[in-house]
Amino acid sequence: MNKQLLGMGMAALAAIFWGAMGSAGQYLLQKCGFVPLDLISIRMLLAGSLFVGLELFLNKSKVFAPFRSGSSFVQLLIYTATIIGTQLTYFVCIQYSNAAVAGVLTATVPLWVMLFMVVFQHQRLSLKEILCGAAAVIGVFLIVTGGSLKSLNVSMMGLIMGLGSGLTGALYVILPQKLIKQVGSGTATSWALLLTGVAVTLFNHFWNESLNWSLGAVLAYAFIVIFGTIAAFWLFQAAAELIPSDVAGMMETLDPVSATVLGVLFLGLTVNIWELIGGVLILATVVVLAIPSKHPSLYKYKRGNGS
Repeated sequence: MNKQLLGMGMAALAAIFWGAMGSAGQYLLQKCGFVPLDLISIRMLLAGSLFVGLELFLNKSKVFAPFRSGSSFVQLLIYTATIIGTQLTYFVCIQYSNAAVAGVLTATVPLWVMLFMVVFQHQRLSLKEILCGAAAVIGVFLIVTGGSLKSLNVSMMGLIMGLGSGLTGALYVILPQKLIKQVGSGTATSWALLLTGVAVTLFNHFWNESLNWSLGAVLAYAFIVIFGTIAAFWLFQAAAELIPSDVAGMMETLDPVSATVLGVLFLGLTVNIWELIGGVLILATVVVLAIPSKHPSLYKYKRGNGS
């Protein structure tokens, strides 16, 4: 099989798994009494432990590199903080809205990166980037209002957390770059995932909680860990070795699409035409911004955090 097609297929499957993970998370949060921290702690402990173990097996000489200097360790802690931020805001958004809305609002990451470039790097935007920003704002407006100014279609908490997920996702792109260059993406991300699980577990003693571990809850959580985290992460990382990051980024737009389809089929989600148009506008801006431009660093977002 052509490497390009294989990579695109792997990235697309990873995105579908992430979207399905959001729907599984919505089921646990809204039907089974789980809270967002429950979906982060166990999942990240298991996934982080597995990936650190793999790094130890495959890259033994460099696996402890993040701990060999105070500077790199601080950078690792910052990386961990960005993952906690993206995870928490994403699942809180699902809790107060739904997985489809969370997926679309999280997809605004390139727009936040673009904003940071303007504010902190004083870079001038092209006409394409300005139009994409305007289209994304209109898209968010349509999703939030459902085409009517009489009432909000999404709770204020859901909106704030959804946009916060995009913002923290942008920080996840920008802040760890130095560490990743020093120790490699696999090593940095594996330790950050594990430290995320450890940090969240310190505040969320899941073993003391009376969670509703029904058969449906067990299957949903197993899907989140196995497919929505471990398989999706591996597929996307492997795809990134075969195809350019901008192409992989475009494949990620299937995340909210799959979350929407599964929400309609299994979770009673209804979508009106204005919400659909809003979602299409936002995802279209992601695709357009992923096309190489004078700012090739604009789309470096890779879903190493598995959200």
